[in-house]
Amino acid sequence: MLAGLTPAAWDELAGPHFYSTSAWLRFCAAEYGGSGDAVVRDGAAVPYVELTGPPALPLYRWTEQLAARGLPAPPPAGLMVGPREGYQTHFLGAPEGVPALIEELRARAAGRPCVAMYLPTSELELARRAGVTAPAVVMDADAWTAVDGWPGYLSSKKRYRIRTGRRAFEDAGYKIRHLPLADCVDLLAVPASKTLAKYGIDSEPEVERVALNSHAVHMGAAARVALCCRDGGDPVGFCLYYVGTDAIFLRWAGFDYDRLSGAAEYGNVVLAAQLDLAAELGLRWVHAGLKSYEAKALYGAKLRPVWLLDLSPDSVLNAAADQVRQHNASFYRRLSEDPRTASALDPETWRSIHEDTG
Repeated sequence: MLAGLTPAAWDELAGPHFYSTSAWLRFCAAEYGGSGDAVVRDGAAVPYVELTGPPALPLYRWTEQLAARGLPAPPPAGLMVGPREGYQTHFLGAPEGVPALIEELRARAAGRPCVAMYLPTSELELARRAGVTAPAVVMDADAWTAVDGWPGYLSSKKRYRIRTGRRAFEDAGYKIRHLPLADCVDLLAVPASKTLAKYGIDSEPEVERVALNSHAVHMGAAARVALCCRDGGDPVGFCLYYVGTDAIFLRWAGFDYDRLSGAAEYGNVVLAAQLDLAAELGLRWVHAGLKSYEAKALYGAKLRPVWLLDLSPDSVLNAAADQVRQHNASFYRRLSEDPRTASALDPETWRSIHEDTG
C-alpha cells in the first residue's frame, strides 16, 4: 500500500496532510476493501487505487460528478489518484518529483483514465508545471479556519453573533466533552442517522453505528469526539475529529434535531469547540471540509477550491475547455455574490478560476 516504505517513512512524506497519512490510508483500505497502491519517485509520493467501476462514495464517482455539471467524463474504471475518503489529495514530498509521479501514474493506467480528485490549488499548480494540460474542474469549496487570533480577527458583527450563540448554548444547559470515539460509539448512531435524513439520505442508526465503529476500530485513539449533552442525558449532537500535526480535521457531525433548542448547536459543537481545542493544543488550523459554507464563513473560515484534474494525456475534457471555464466561473460567482460567503473566498487560491484551461 505504501510502495515498500515503512509507515514512518511514508508519514514523513505526508507531513501535515492527515488524509494522506499511513493510518488514514489503512482506514480507507479496511473500509472499502483492497489495499490500494502508491507511486514513489524522486523523493515524491502519491497514493492511488485501481477502480474497476464507480467507487463507494458518490462524491468520488467522477463520471457522475462531471455529468451532473454538464461536462464530458472519462469512463469510471481506471486509476483514482489520492485517498478514497477525506476530499484532499496531495503530491507528497519533493515538488520536483511530481513530473516523475505523473509519468509513472500514466504508465500504470495504460490508456485508462487517470483522475486526481479533490486537489487543492497548490497541487493543481504542481501538476500544471509537470505538463498536465486538461482543464481542471472545481468540485467544491474547502473550509480552513486560522486559529491564531480567533475570534478577534472577525468583524464586530460576526463576533457578536458568535458571542450570542455561545450564551444561548450555555443558557440551554449544554455541555461539551471531548472523548475517544470508542467510548461512545453506540450513543452517536441516532444523531448520525438523523443528520443524513435531513439531507435526504435514508439510513438506519445501526448502519451508522457500524460506520462509526469502523473509525473507532481502525483509527483507534486518534478518533476523537466532541460530545454535546444536557442534564446527563444521551448526546444530542457530536463532532468526530482527528488531530493532525498542525490542524484539527473535522470528519463527521450529527444532531438529534428533535431534541435541539435552537441554540447555535452546530456552530458551537462543530466549529467553536474545535477552534478552542486547537488553540489549547497550539495548532494553526481547523479544517472544516466541504459544504455548509455560510456557517463556516460566519466562524471565520476561508473557502478554497478543490479540483478534479484528469491526468490522462488524452483527456475527454480537453475538448470542453469553454464548458469547464463556464462551470468554474458559475461556481465562483455563486459564492462571490452571496454576502455570507463573499469575504470568505481565499483570493490566492481562486485566482485562476476564470482562465484555467490547461
